[in-house]
Amino acid sequence: MNCIWITTDSFRQDHVHAYRPEGPWDPTGVSFIVKTPNLDRLAKEAVVFDRMRAESLPTIPCRRAFFTGRRIFPWADEPYVKGLYNRHPGWRPLGQSDITLAEQLREQGFVTAMVTDTYHLFKPSMNFHRGFQGFHWVRGQEYDAWRTHPLPEGYLQGFLKEGVALPEERTRVLVQFLQNHQGLERENDMPTARTFRWAIQWLQANCDHKRFFLYIDTFSPHEPWMPPARFLDLYESNWEGPRLVYGNPYQRDQLSLREHHHLRARYAACCTMVDHWVGRLLDALDELSCKDDTLVVLVSDHGKIVGEFGHYGMPAEDLGPALADVPCMVRHPSGLHEGERFQGLLYNIDLTATVLGLLGVDPIPGMQGQDVWPALEQESQTFRQHLLTAYGRMVAVWDEEWLLLSNEKTGERRLYNILEDPGRGKDLFDQYSHLAEALALREAHPL
Repeated sequence: MNCIWITTDSFRQDHVHAYRPEGPWDPTGVSFIVKTPNLDRLAKEAVVFDRMRAESLPTIPCRRAFFTGRRIFPWADEPYVKGLYNRHPGWRPLGQSDITLAEQLREQGFVTAMVTDTYHLFKPSMNFHRGFQGFHWVRGQEYDAWRTHPLPEGYLQGFLKEGVALPEERTRVLVQFLQNHQGLERENDMPTARTFRWAIQWLQANCDHKRFFLYIDTFSPHEPWMPPARFLDLYESNWEGPRLVYGNPYQRDQLSLREHHHLRARYAACCTMVDHWVGRLLDALDELSCKDDTLVVLVSDHGKIVGEFGHYGMPAEDLGPALADVPCMVRHPSGLHEGERFQGLLYNIDLTATVLGLLGVDPIPGMQGQDVWPALEQESQTFRQHLLTAYGRMVAVWDEEWLLLSNEKTGERRLYNILEDPGRGKDLFDQYSHLAEALALREAHPL
């Protein structure tokens, strides 16, 4: 069996129609329906996992876990690596002793390839291309150190809210992004389109291999959000203000309701853009003889904050469903369990173990993930009793109903009923301190 694995970045679960038909949860503005027809089609043909969560965030810790099947949290005392500007715990290269998913599959005779515009994977010493016999890096996303020419006079101001003073460090990502996108006029020039077009070309040229593993990692719908107009027009077609493609420099109260909606529309449009290109890839696979022997996996690393909690981006203090709940689907080529929903708790490292199990490949030595497929075969909705996840200094303990958040630096603890209050509006720690203490005991048992 072959495998195509698609990782997206910052795709919230509630922005997939198949997960939340009534539209994204948002207490700060009018909701709308996000159009994801291709992910909805995939969901009908796949097992849909409702509660898969990354055991560590953000981008790089999550991919280290995907690639190795091992937990990254609790954080190790890892030395800083020259060349990295991000100092989040766990944001480090793959280790020399790590055995990656690609290496394990290559050892078993798979032809391995990676196509990605997630530039963090190629920063100095990161080593995420290790084990891939072929890899292609699409340039231009976010803060990718690609183009250096200065912006035209006054160009940046067309992307900023007038009257809000922002220091240079708050706009440097936007400046690099705009430098990268100068001259990318057509939709097919955009990084997401180039990533999937290259992946489709690889698939068409390599479909006849006995066994292959194609890993596609798109940085979209991560901000800045500058989708082609045809996607933005689905959500907002008459905007006349500045192009607010990057909300992270602003607090929510610095923007009007209309400006806030403009940002949300841009994020939704980027989600629909990713959906479109996933659909193009699936259509290409449908036309090839290898479709009937190819496992398809789609997952995101984490979600995104789009105005909730008074800001944009993903501060670690916002750890909760908006950042943790992501789409995760596995389509078996024989149609096994198609259309089923799995409600049990599982980690992203369990997805790695499951893929290896379905491909008939031995687990990676030292892997901590567990294959969830036997639970599906037994028609069980129970897998893990609780999850322990982390982002920076925030540690989260999850069970079916409750979320306990602990700040390792300040010692503050908060408790939420995430079934009744997914937006974390009411801290119930004092009211249910006995339950909080019971959950806290599980912090010593991450698996």
